[in-house]
Amino acid sequence: MPKKIVKNIHVIPHNNGWIVRREGENRLISTHDTKQEAEKFARRIARNTRSELVIHNRDGRISSRDSYSTDPLPPREPREVLFPVLESKTDEQTIRKAVKKVIQEAQSKAANSS
Repeated sequence: MPKKIVKNIHVIPHNNGWIVRREGENRLISTHDTKQEAEKFARRIARNTRSELVIHNRDGRISSRDSYSTDPLPPREPREVLFPVLESKTDEQTIRKAVKKVIQEAQSKAANSS
């Protein structure tokens, strides 16, 4: 009989709250207002499914792991960031210039089509 594949459970920041989801799946298991609520819920799932719990910080980096399985080869350091938070590197002046250009082009098209 083939072994059932157990997926890690992740606690991840999302907007102003926290989400719990299985690794490799887009569907959320649950959403929570605080990290503590999400951890408590995720820990219960990890215990029941005998999987690994992976907890992320606000910046997306892994802050801790707890294994509830009997994995003979636990993961090694350094830990990989699975869900990195991307920051915009565009400054305000560049954005203003781009918006101004788009408005001018729209006005020009409107004037030409009249």
